[in-house]
Amino acid sequence: MQNALRMIARLGLVFLLVAGVQVMASAQGRGRGAGRSAGGPPAGTGVDRGIGKSSDASAGRADKGRGTASDKSKGRSDAGRERARAASEKAKSVAKDKRREHKRCVKGCNQAHKNAIRACRGRTGADRAACERAANEAHRNCVQGCPR
Repeated sequence: MQNALRMIARLGLVFLLVAGVQVMASAQGRGRGAGRSAGGPPAGTGVDRGIGKSSDASAGRADKGRGTASDKSKGRSDAGRERARAASEKAKSVAKDKRREHKRCVKGCNQAHKNAIRACRGRTGADRAACERAANEAHRNCVQGCPR
């Protein structure tokens, strides 16, 4: 009788262990909180989301207000948007030109530094060290003087 009880107790413990391992394994990767899955697009994305959906949600009342911003301002809103777009494009172009000019200047400084170090190679000892220090200082000043 005792052997049967021990066997049942062992089987019960094994069953509990297997069930616990199963629960832990199935819960892996799900503890991100906020009640949503971490992967994929956020809830509500796709066809049924955005400004086009508002007409359905408000039984057509939202359609009335769509074009009124441009109408009420007599097109000033659209013109302002165009001016802002043009200004943004010009700013990007100017920034690109400045970056190009900076790179060109630094490239020239690097070439001058390489030539100065090459000129120091014929010297020895303290004279060479002083020459290289002077070349390094001139290079640092040149790069700092390049337009940003």
